[in-house]
This record gives sequence, structure tokens and C-alpha cells, in this order.
Amino acid sequence: MSTNLDDELHMLTETVARYVANRSDGKANSEDGWKELAELGWLYLPYPEEVGGLRLGTAGVSAVMQGHGRGLLATPYLPFAVMAGGVLARCPRASQTLAAVMEGTQRVAAAFVVGAAPTQVAQAADDGWRLAGACDHVLAVDEADAVLALARIGASDETGLFVVRTDAPGVTVEPHLLPDGRRAGRVGFDDVAVAAADRLDDDGGVETLLREVETEALLAAAADNLGAMQVLYEQTLDYAKLRRQFGRPIGSFQSLQFRLVDMWIKLDEVRSLVSSAAGAEDRQEAGALAIAAWIQSVWSGRLIGEEAIQIHGAIAMTDEHAVGRYVKRILVNELVFGAPERHFSRYRSMR
Repeated sequence: MSTNLDDELHMLTETVARYVANRSDGKANSEDGWKELAELGWLYLPYPEEVGGLRLGTAGVSAVMQGHGRGLLATPYLPFAVMAGGVLARCPRASQTLAAVMEGTQRVAAAFVVGAAPTQVAQAADDGWRLAGACDHVLAVDEADAVLALARIGASDETGLFVVRTDAPGVTVEPHLLPDGRRAGRVGFDDVAVAAADRLDDDGGVETLLREVETEALLAAAADNLGAMQVLYEQTLDYAKLRRQFGRPIGSFQSLQFRLVDMWIKLDEVRSLVSSAAGAEDRQEAGALAIAAWIQSVWSGRLIGEEAIQIHGAIAMTDEHAVGRYVKRILVNELVFGAPERHFSRYRSMR
């Protein structure tokens, strides 16, 4: 990365830190908060310059997502800007919708599951398409103006991408809270009429497109985990210095020092993988590193979370204590984006 880009990334990181300090109350869930992200320029980060985006790319997105993890921000940045926006940026027919997303005037949710086959079916009709089926665990779908639906075309193996308004006849949204407080929902399609112009793909190539977007989403989720793990490690280290037992800080006991070192090693492994994936120039190498970063962030997140709870003691099991909230964040990310076992085969195929 050039010196100019390094400087820009450093400034972005500082801006994210200030934003997290002032917005950890979840304000960006609101419409005004989403527009604020657009004013900061963060909605332009995931996209290449040729479609109107900024040149920081995945490195910039990783910086923003680490801030989300540190501050437990519940904004729909990942599902709207990274996932849905990543699809729109690769579909020439979606240029107007993408422009509205970058400006913060339209919010589009991703109604597909990372690494999973589509659960919707699209049948050809005289006036376009008829869409049926449902998709679960769609992040922030109750805040979206439209959804990107991935559907199987009839009885074939072909898949298509469709943009559908959430207020269209036949579309139902059933929101629910995830264990960490973020919102998701089930979006259903009951014989929904979709215009021919709202099919975004060019009769093929969807799988390659989605693989690229899914890889970027996994890297963003790994960065979110990294931010949460950093706080868990810092809080546990501080607690070990302050908590006294047998007349001395518990951090002075060698057995706890070993455990804290193990936490730091696991944290640094994820930090290195996220940084390497964000900075890789070769697409194949970047994809493999992104999947590796996600897998390692889940493994390391489990260990760091368990150690943080054990070293803090019973207080960390309460909803009021921050440790429990950060552990929930990491576990819910695994629920939404898939356990490591789901991504092993693809990682092996890329090495």
C-alpha cells in the first residue's frame, strides 16, 4: 500500500475510533444515523473507484468493522454496504440503486445466507418473474427499503439475483432480536411479482459474483470479531492487574500470566490474518486469507471469550457486564456467517 493510502487509512482509523467513542449507544440504527455514515464517506469504502467508490477497499472496511466490534455497534453496515452493496457494485444494471446506497438514501438488505444454497424460487411470468420462498437470519431487514433475493430459476440449477421492495405485495418481514441485541428477521415471498428489469444478473455468473461478495463479508465479520476480541483481552488484562487475591493482584500468578499470553497470541493471529487479507493484491490469495481470517477469528474468539469469562469469574456471566456482551457478539457472528466447518472445503480449494 502506498504512503498516501497508508496516511488515509490512518486517518480513517482515527475517525472510526472517535465515532465509536461517541456512538456506542447504537444511534446509527436510526435513519439519521445511517445518513451520518454516508456523510462520513464510509458507505463509499467497499466499492472500486470506477463505480464511484473510494480506493481504500477492504482495508478501509476492515478498519470500520473493527470499530463496530470494539463499540458493539449495531449498524447495518456489513449487510447493507458490504454484502448487498457488494452485489450491486458488480451488477451494471444496478448502478442507480448502488448510487442511492452510497448516498445513504436507500437501504438494501442481503436476503441470502453466506455459503448456503438459495431457498427462494423464481418462475418466469409474462410480465417478469414470480418469486416464492423465504430467507431466515436476514440482518437488519426491518430497516431495509428493499432486499436482494437469491433465487433458483424454476426447476433448473441456475440462480438469479432480484431486487425487491420490502413493501411490495406478497413480501412479509418478521423481525426478531438476536442474542446480542442486533436485529434480524425472516423475509418471505408469497408469489411476489418482480419486473424483468429488477433481475440484476445477466443469466449466469451469479455463483462467481456471490463467492467474491461472501469472501468480503467473511473478512468484514472477522474484523468485527477482532475488534470485540481486542476489548475482551484489554479488559481481562486490566482486571487481572486490579483484582487481588491472597494479598496480591491475580495477574501476578504465573498460571494466569500464561493464559493471558495465550489470549494475546490468538488475538495477534487474527490481527495478522485480517491485515494480510485486506492488503493482498492477488484476488485468489486475498480470498484464501479472508476465509482463513474468518475461521481463525471464530476459533480465537471462542478461546478468548472463555478465558475472559473464567478470569473475571461469575460477574462476566451477567447481562450487565461488558464481557458477556462481547462474547455474545462473537458467537452471534458465527451463527450468522457460519462455523469454520462450513468454509473448510472452499479454503482448501483455494490453496
